[in-house]
Amino acid sequence: MDFMDQLMDCLSKIDYSTFDEAYIDGLIDRRDSAPFDTEWCRVDAAVNAMKNGHAYTDENAEEQEKIREKAFMVLAQKTGSELAGYVSDDFGLIYDSIVCNYRDNWLDRLIEAYKNGRIPAGEL
Repeated sequence: MDFMDQLMDCLSKIDYSTFDEAYIDGLIDRRDSAPFDTEWCRVDAAVNAMKNGHAYTDENAEEQEKIREKAFMVLAQKTGSELAGYVSDDFGLIYDSIVCNYRDNWLDRLIEAYKNGRIPAGEL
């Protein structure tokens, strides 16, 4: 999937030199709080509902897992932090939204953050 490869490339090119423990903790706190967490959960629920009614295949699930693993490895190598799991979840959500043809303004802003070399958190 070309788009996911492009997004993965953007993730790899983020400047991680400022990602010390305090910065990462702040990112995680902003992701675990409203409005980010509320919106992420809303979109995730909508996408999962579509997956259940959509022709989401075992092949899709395998591809999603590979994408999540790649994203996790990028962050784990760059930061060695639990932030890797959060980013992996984002990439799984983005992949599933593409497969299900789900569109959402908040999700577009999440994707745009990655395209612009930022880990999304807080108000998007």
